Amino acid sequence: MGARRRGIFEPSEDQITAALVDHWRTFGVPGSLVASLPNKRAFGQPGLTPGLPDLLVLSMRLGDKAGFIELKRERGGRLSDAQISVGRLMTVLGVPYAVCRGRDEPIVQLRTWGAIQ
Repeated sequence: MGARRRGIFEPSEDQITAALVDHWRTFGVPGSLVASLPNKRAFGQPGLTPGLPDLLVLSMRLGDKAGFIELKRERGGRLSDAQISVGRLMTVLGVPYAVCRGRDEPIVQLRTWGAIQ
C-alpha cells in the first residue's frame, strides 16, 4: 500500500508500476509494449539481478532498441548502488534509460518514446 507522509498519500512503487502498465493498456500505441520486469527485491534470490529497471518499453520510435524506466516515489525514493551501476551501463551502451519519479514523469517518458498517445 502507499504511504502517508505529512498527511499526503504517496503511492508505492508497485502501485505506480501497476498504474503505468494499466495506462499503457488504455492509451498504448499499437505495436508498442510496456511491461513490468519481475525483479523486485532481487537480492539473494536465484536468477534475479539486482538493479534492473522496473519497466521495459518497446515502440516503433525506439526502433531496434528497448527502453527501460526505473521508477521511484515522488518524494524520498533513492537509487541503490546496483541501480546506479545498471543505469550507467545502459547509458554507456546507448540503451534508452530514464529514472522517473511519481506517476506523471514516466507518462511523459512513455509519450516521448512513442509508447502511448
